[in-house]
Amino acid sequence: MGNSKFGNWILLCCVVSIWFGCGKQKDIVKFEPGNISTLAVEYSCAFSADGNELYFAKSYQEWGSGDMKSAIYHAVKKDGEWSSPKMVPFSGIFDDSDPHLSHDGNTLYFISNRPTSITKTSADIWMVTKNEDGAWEEPVVLSYPINSENTEYSPRTDGAGNLYFASDRLGGLGQGDLYMSKFKYGEFGVPVNMGGTLNSPKGEWNLEINDRGDLIIFEASQREANVSPYGDLYISFKQDDDWTVPQNIKELNTSGSDLYPYLTKDGKQLYFTSSDSLNGKSTNIYVAQFGAIKRKYQQQAKTPLQQ
Repeated sequence: MGNSKFGNWILLCCVVSIWFGCGKQKDIVKFEPGNISTLAVEYSCAFSADGNELYFAKSYQEWGSGDMKSAIYHAVKKDGEWSSPKMVPFSGIFDDSDPHLSHDGNTLYFISNRPTSITKTSADIWMVTKNEDGAWEEPVVLSYPINSENTEYSPRTDGAGNLYFASDRLGGLGQGDLYMSKFKYGEFGVPVNMGGTLNSPKGEWNLEINDRGDLIIFEASQREANVSPYGDLYISFKQDDDWTVPQNIKELNTSGSDLYPYLTKDGKQLYFTSSDSLNGKSTNIYVAQFGAIKRKYQQQAKTPLQQ
């Protein structure tokens, strides 16, 4: 008979390798277990430029439940240790999520279902700014046509201030599409659908864009290449004026929901949210070393004309 302990170790390694890849487990870890990542639902993180402040969404209800309500939390790193997260003063009454911090740290974009004159039923993009004392003022909703009568998701800005987001508004190519609004003369222009290379007849949702605006990571649902029907992370690169065909980031995706990517300013680490498995009832925030992942998919990248 063979060594049963050795056989069990091989089985465990293979199970783990479904997600991490055998021998690469150390490259993907749960972020701040017990403090930031807990038994509750934590997702959609955003850091300050210096990496010492964190904003994220948190819910105490079951992941994926139709009535799940979230609030935005804040934590600070001091002397290498993260503080216990506290709810920000402008959140907690409505369903708030998807925080995104501007490069100077003085503006926070987020999604909320709080009522507006535009719509009283869908989630919209809001922004809140700091006053001279560093305190958050009252949030304001972005105007039409940034917001629509349908739902907006995952606001992000690049280094030039251009706004990217997802929406299931009318006129898209699928269930949900990615959009971009140029920032010019101090305001956002009319959002433009980012096109059929990135968007599909299925769903494109939560996204991350780098400062140069030439690398995008987003969640897509129901694509043939998906590991999970609920949503996988994909990556695409801009070559001249064309986006490359999105590639499934297989090192990260599980049988559950994998979404809400966040790329650090130096491009070395990728944070993302995962429910870990098909039946996962909670989500946590994970962090992966991104350098090797980026190089791999950049080398494989092709535009539609190059395929």
